[in-house]
Amino acid sequence: MLNRRRFLQGSAATALIGAIPGLIRAEAARAVYLASRVDNSGDAFLAAFDEAGGKAFDLALSGRVHGFAQRPGRPEEIIAFGRRPGTFMVVADARDGRLRRRIEAADNRRFCGHGAFDPQGRLLHVTELEYDTGDGVIGVYDATNGYDRVAEFRSSGLDPHEIRLLPDGETLVVANGGILTDPDTPGIKLNIDDMDSSLAYIRRRDGKILHLAKLPDELSRLSLRHLAIAPDGTVAVVMQYEGPSSDRVPLVALNRPGEALTTLDFPDKLLGRLRNYCGSVAFEASGDLLATTSPVGGITALWDRTTSRALGYAEIADGCALAPAAHAGHFIVTSGQGGGFILAAGEAITRAPLASPFLSEGRWDNHMLRLV
Repeated sequence: MLNRRRFLQGSAATALIGAIPGLIRAEAARAVYLASRVDNSGDAFLAAFDEAGGKAFDLALSGRVHGFAQRPGRPEEIIAFGRRPGTFMVVADARDGRLRRRIEAADNRRFCGHGAFDPQGRLLHVTELEYDTGDGVIGVYDATNGYDRVAEFRSSGLDPHEIRLLPDGETLVVANGGILTDPDTPGIKLNIDDMDSSLAYIRRRDGKILHLAKLPDELSRLSLRHLAIAPDGTVAVVMQYEGPSSDRVPLVALNRPGEALTTLDFPDKLLGRLRNYCGSVAFEASGDLLATTSPVGGITALWDRTTSRALGYAEIADGCALAPAAHAGHFIVTSGQGGGFILAAGEAITRAPLASPFLSEGRWDNHMLRLV
């Protein structure tokens, strides 16, 4: 009933906004989403759009990017990170998409697609790998000094991927995917039989490992990849399975520092359709509602985080990039086949396509950030 009440409130708000054009414009100005796309010629872009899918900007890049960060205290400054094994990240202006700076990867380092600022917006922490060994590294960049790389510390694992800052402002959490690859041939995985994935909780001021959370041995072929953080500090993580395709394993887990990972159960009839792959995860602002995507399975699921129960799902072909929408109980999802959708939680999960020529003209990549 909590979710249904939230859904009805959000629906009423949507109806009100739709009846007053001035409010549409105001809402769109507040809710701008950052994502990346590839056009039909294979060219890559950093793009932003409003809640209706209207284009805010579309910045051509030399290569595809993956995740994003927005600088605290300087919200006009946004970062996009090159796809693993990335050789660059870019700093752009959220107001007009103007490119401000391009930062190349340090010698013997490659970017892994994600980064997180400290609360003051001074230091940016970026997941990287050591080119020669594959070891995970967190590179530290000083945003107040041209994003100079000023430090690094170990992620305590291989293949670090998404990194987030907990609400305490002091603790970073990193998903170490546990997979060893050759950066020159990143599609070839070298250690599937002994991969070692983990969530690492790291004190950001000195890189001290505070806690490592791991799955039991029977789930050791799950690679922890992407993260979302609830307001109370609960970490949601989605995973990708490197074992036999016929296996059926959990792909979503919750965690808090110092505790064991708790996996969530999909209904049996749904689990097989996910094809052992989840791509993105996001909390609604309240932290009670969680969304997860499986682009391989074409399934976007919504969860009640307070009960760890799956509420239902919508089918979106190649749907991966995900962010909370402006109204409670709603999420925006884009597709690698083009187009975008609004999902709403109620007595059933509803899916409404966004009538946006801009969203339809590109193939949207894995992640999305709602700008503040």
